Amino acid sequence: MVTKNYPDPKLNEKLRDRYYRRDQSNPEFTKETEKLAGSMAHMCYQCGTCTGGCPSAPRSTYRIREFMRRGVLGLEEEALTDPDLWLCTTCYSCTDRCPRDLAPTDVIMAMRNLAFRRDIIPVNFLKTVTAIYASGHGVPNNDVNRAAREKLGLTRDPPTTHMYPEYIKGIRKILDHYNLKENADRIIKEREG
Repeated sequence: MVTKNYPDPKLNEKLRDRYYRRDQSNPEFTKETEKLAGSMAHMCYQCGTCTGGCPSAPRSTYRIREFMRRGVLGLEEEALTDPDLWLCTTCYSCTDRCPRDLAPTDVIMAMRNLAFRRDIIPVNFLKTVTAIYASGHGVPNNDVNRAAREKLGLTRDPPTTHMYPEYIKGIRKILDHYNLKENADRIIKEREG
């Protein structure tokens, strides 16, 4: 059995323990995850199709099946503090292939939302929030991309906020409504000084 090594020794120890302990389970976590995801994660029977079809799995330690199991068992701490939670690319391959018609990607997104509520989020994701606030994009356009687009016969800027910057105000309004930018700035400042 391959085990991961995380910076937190307590998490390493807990994840090596393969026994389910009822006192470590939070049934409310399962309910909240399912409510946010709109998917009945407790119906997952651990076939492994999600991990088998995941493009991130062969290139990383990410195993969506583990997160589905943690959701089913109510293992909130293990799910929300595992850095691999943030390796999902949200391609929806797992959701497309699930034989139970579950939405593992949406379960991951629900867990990420719950982690964010507790300020458990990588700084690079928070910096993406600040980039979106500034330009409407997580990865702003640049001259190399513009030249490639022109070569393909496309407009220099895609038909997004790059072409219609007046919509940035609406994006900022959404981010401000959920205090995403404010929280991102606060957490980045706490971690980076």
